[in-house]
Amino acid sequence: MSVVELSPTGRGSIDIKSTDTQGRRNRRQWWVAYAIVMLGGLFVAAIAYQRSYQLYLGVSMGVLILLIVAWIKFPKASFGTTVFLALLGDGVTVAWWPFTKNLSSRESIFFLSDGVSLRPVEIVVLAALAATAYRNMARIGRPFVKAPLVWPVLAFLGLIAIGLYTGLSKGGDMRVAIFESRPLILLPLAYILAINTLETRTDYRRVYWVALTAIVIQSLLSLQYYSNLALAEREQLEALTEHGAAIGMNLLFVFLILAMATYGVAKRVRFTLLAASVPVIVAYLISQRRAAVVALAIALVMFAVTLFWRQRRTFWKVVPFAVIVTVGYLGAFWNSESSAGFPAQAVKTVVSPDQASEKDQSSNLYRDIENFNLSFTIRAEPVLGQGFGRPFLRPLPLPDISQFEFHEYLPHNSLLWLWIKMGYLGLGVMLYIIGRSIVQGVSRFRRVPAGIDSVVALSAVFFVVMFTVFLYVDIAWESRNVILMAVSMALCTGPLRKADDEPDPTIDDDARLRPVDPASLETPVEQLRLVPGGSRSASAVR
Repeated sequence: MSVVELSPTGRGSIDIKSTDTQGRRNRRQWWVAYAIVMLGGLFVAAIAYQRSYQLYLGVSMGVLILLIVAWIKFPKASFGTTVFLALLGDGVTVAWWPFTKNLSSRESIFFLSDGVSLRPVEIVVLAALAATAYRNMARIGRPFVKAPLVWPVLAFLGLIAIGLYTGLSKGGDMRVAIFESRPLILLPLAYILAINTLETRTDYRRVYWVALTAIVIQSLLSLQYYSNLALAEREQLEALTEHGAAIGMNLLFVFLILAMATYGVAKRVRFTLLAASVPVIVAYLISQRRAAVVALAIALVMFAVTLFWRQRRTFWKVVPFAVIVTVGYLGAFWNSESSAGFPAQAVKTVVSPDQASEKDQSSNLYRDIENFNLSFTIRAEPVLGQGFGRPFLRPLPLPDISQFEFHEYLPHNSLLWLWIKMGYLGLGVMLYIIGRSIVQGVSRFRRVPAGIDSVVALSAVFFVVMFTVFLYVDIAWESRNVILMAVSMALCTGPLRKADDEPDPTIDDDARLRPVDPASLETPVEQLRLVPGGSRSASAVR
């Protein structure tokens, strides 16, 4: 049975659907969700019965199961929840909530067994991809939508598989190989999931707000962890959070600066961001990640260039004053070892490394020796690389940092590390993905009117740049950074479904204005065009 609805405007919006088919599909989805909930509930009950912390495990696994079920009916809200939960955890300061760590982590409320190496974020992403593919097959006839980076990220996924085979076939450690490769595998999967779930600027704007909220909450939790440390433990603390946490904080700072300088952003948004940045700044200074400061500085230079290009008057009001303040700050804190002077010390290590502190010079020396060893390893196997699970070669001995379990496998230079593990093609494909994301992100930003959407669009480009800089100088391949990178890449390159009054930036103006020859349409069915709401429009038919 079919139902045909005509719009009251007379221009003709025809909505054709089969109520029987839709009803069967809805009932099938309901029963699938019901079965998942029931089986999941029995699973949680069976596990919790044998554990002493039934409440915590029951709550955590209940959240996980509900999130998986929610992907069937509420994909956009579920995507935002997945991003939030992934960014909320930290292996150091929030060890009890490792959404991006194994279910075998005993300190977490997700602990199931020592032998379960799956991560909640991986379970959710795989289940979400299955639900998305099923939904797209019914809607558009193929499992996933098209986007410029789909084939490159799939090629990258294939090169990861080759790297795993190469490493394991040459005696690599299976456990280490899985640990090394899983964040890389998550990047293509999360990107494909993002471009198939987020369809409009509003969707991306909401996800970015969710991500920023998670970053603020995580910073508050980190400060709580810091406040509970004894004075002696604080003095011995080298870094507050995991390596990659600071790059997410950079995103908040960039977003705040862009919101302050961009026309059309509401005052309440600016004040909210300003207030939310206070705990993040404190956690950032305590964390003391020099690589993050350098990445932020490069993003600020790009911001100045963008401001000169798009808002010339604002540029002359803001940038000269900011330069004077920055020079004054550097002069005042050039020799300061306090937390407030940490950004100045990070700049000093780049501009004048000979004047850096003994600790920073030691760190720089370690990286120099490490980079030499990485280059030596690359020359040994330049084409396919050595694969995952094998330590990089060390012709020059490195200082002992054996407290880091994977110090023989994960160097600070995470870009050269790709070459070592996946060969020349692995690094080349990743650089292509990064470059294509930046180029298309800038192109998309140029077409977005000034306002909060332009802030989101440019923040995505800046995050891709900052993440790339961070990759060059520090360990950055962590699941939460990968999730943010995937969202930013999707915003830069993914297809956007526009509102009726918005032009589609993926279509050039000449093609948009070119008349359609009705004779080229073979049947009346082909003259019906899908519009954003999922209905069919005959307004273009003449």
